[in-house]
Amino acid sequence: MAVVESIFPANDFRVVADNAAKRIEFGLVIGYDSGGSLRVYGGGLMGGKQPTAKDWLWMIDTFKQKLIAGDYSES
Repeated sequence: MAVVESIFPANDFRVVADNAAKRIEFGLVIGYDSGGSLRVYGGGLMGGKQPTAKDWLWMIDTFKQKLIAGDYSES
């Protein structure tokens, strides 16, 4: 579950969201709205069940560790 795609997508968020929706079973969307407020959305099923708070936290921590380590490329 720790395979992570590039975080250097298109500038149009709709393109990013559409491409992600075609490839992932569950996930988080974390961002800021036009007013500068943090917004977080999560959805999907993990093994046929709704992910728990522990699952979401694991995803965030895994992403954080990869980001800190520079484990991404533009390709």
